[in-house]
This record gives sequence, C-alpha cells and structure tokens, in this order.
Amino acid sequence: MRLRGFFAIVVGLGGVAVSAVGMRSGHAQDGVIGASVAFVAVLLGLGATARRRKPDENGEASADALVTVEAINDDQNVDLVEVAAEAATDPITDPLTGLMNEIFFSGLLSTKVATARRRLWPLSIVLLKLVMQPGVTTEAADAAIVAFVGVISETIRTADVACRVGARSFALLLDDTDEDGAAWVAERIQIAHAREGDSPIAKVCAGVASYPSHGIEPAEILITAKSALKQASDNLELPGLGRVIVAPQRPI
Repeated sequence: MRLRGFFAIVVGLGGVAVSAVGMRSGHAQDGVIGASVAFVAVLLGLGATARRRKPDENGEASADALVTVEAINDDQNVDLVEVAAEAATDPITDPLTGLMNEIFFSGLLSTKVATARRRLWPLSIVLLKLVMQPGVTTEAADAAIVAFVGVISETIRTADVACRVGARSFALLLDDTDEDGAAWVAERIQIAHAREGDSPIAKVCAGVASYPSHGIEPAEILITAKSALKQASDNLELPGLGRVIVAPQRPI
C-alpha cells in the first residue's frame, strides 16, 4: 500500500510537470493530458490511503482508532489522578480551617531545611498557641479559630506556609527569614488579631526558632521552637497580647 501511494505521488508530480510545460509552451493538449494524469494520480493516492486506514487481516486497529483510544485513556488517567490526589490530600488537611495539618508540616519541614541549606538562607519556625477565655463554647472557639486563620493568611507572605498542628496550635514556616524577622511576623499577627475586636481568644503566644541559629537538623529546630513556645505560654496572667519568645542561639 505504501508503494502504491508513492507511485501515485510520482505520477501526479509528472502530470503536473507536463501540464505546466504544455500551458507555458502554448500546447493546450499537453496541458490537458498532464492535468488528467495528475487527477488519476490523486485518485490512486486516495485509494491507497483509504485501504491503509482499514483494519488488516490480523484485526489491528487503524492509527486514527489508536489515537482516539489513547485520548480516551489519557482523559481517564487524568480523572484517576485527580481522584487520587484528592484522596491523598484529605488525611493531611484540617477540616475546620482548610490548612495543612501536623502530618504535612512534619514532612515539609525536612524539605524546607534542605532548601535553606542549599540556598544558604535562614529558615524560621513560628509556633503559635491560642489561649481562650474561660467558658468559651466549642462553637465559639471554632469560629474564632477560623477567623484567626484569616488573620494569619493576610499577614504572612504567599511563599510562607501555615499549618494547624493542634486543636489551638499553629506552625509557620518562613523561608529566607531569620529569628528577628520571624518574631516580627508573630507580633504582627498578634496586633492584627487584636484589631479584629471582640474575640474569645484571650492571648496568642509564640515560640520562634531558626535554621541555622538554633539547629541544623529539622528535629533539633522544632524541639527548640517547642521549648520557646512553652516558655511563652508560662505566666499567662501577665498583661499584653501574649509573649513572643525567641529561643537562645545554640553555642558555636
């Protein structure tokens, strides 16, 4: 079939050449003959193409059919990937706030530290703990937490990551931010929350630790940040929006 198609192309080109020469030299008869030959060649080529598109004796599908099947399979694969992705994200998403949870945070922390090490920039962890007023109902607390997440989202950068790591605890990962910058972020969140007005959240405590000032390994930095948060959560009777404690730098 391919040979016949090739032969048709050669004959067609010859017919076109004869037609062109005949018309240019004034021999109309040669031009008509050449055009006729070209027309016949086109018919032969179409016939060969039609035969190639039919299934052969072994029942093999045509190229067009294969493309169609592949396109359908691709669509199905995309749907399956989307479903799998949604199923995979459910266990790491907090249903109340929509933030990623502690499982996601733990996995991301190692990646962020590795990136900071490679790019030679600091990375900070800010752990936040909400202290509710006495007698707050669960519904009121949940509403306050959702509102607080809105404050966080409006305060941090797009590249920063916020996760809910406990019932009333949050963790921030701040790229290219040292401990002083991270402490300022925590204070800005406190101020923004206070400006929201009446809220059952009485205080927002924060503990800050950074790479490389407070550790090289992810676990070491996280433990240091938790220690700073514990210190910030002590003496809640003190006035103010809540304490922000930056962990002491480790000895060199």
